[in-house]
Amino acid sequence: MEVINITLDFLRSDIFIPFGLLTILFLIGRYIPKIKDTILKIDEIACRLIIFSGLLYTIILLISYVYIFIFMGDESNEYAITNRATGPYAWVYWAMVFSWLFITQPFRFKLVRKNIFIRLITIPFFLITYERFIIIVVSWHRDYAPEGWQDLNFWDILNTIPYWPLHLLLKLSLFIGYVFIFNWVTKKWKSYKATKVVS
Repeated sequence: MEVINITLDFLRSDIFIPFGLLTILFLIGRYIPKIKDTILKIDEIACRLIIFSGLLYTIILLISYVYIFIFMGDESNEYAITNRATGPYAWVYWAMVFSWLFITQPFRFKLVRKNIFIRLITIPFFLITYERFIIIVVSWHRDYAPEGWQDLNFWDILNTIPYWPLHLLLKLSLFIGYVFIFNWVTKKWKSYKATKVVS
């Protein structure tokens, strides 16, 4: 079960969030003549990776639920999932389960991939994941009183600001590496299928 959680976290933090960052660069870079073709090619491959990753995320999440119900036999986890899936806020739970599928699959259409306005609308959905949004909203809802903020040290937060650009650059660089690996694997797969058809 831990491998499933690590895989889902990897897809959320190292694929989906950097795609939002790459979309910002795509929107800027498509107007710079020297790098326009390169940016468009990287974005096209990245969109294919996002489509695949959205499907993969949803399939792995559903497999984890099957694993919990069939193989683990842990009644507390089964009760928690059943309660969330059928309770009064079930629509939020199912929206969370299928959120990446709904967000990523429209990129199959050229209209979505190339339209600047639609891409601008999708950026926040990639940068702030649905799970984090729910955590933030629930945290503020349950503890919005000023005394709940006593332990918060704003100087510690300000000290981390110089590292944010470095962190974002590292995530973006890794994502572009994943894009090229994905492109290489898909090309190899297509050539393998072509040789199987010929022989």
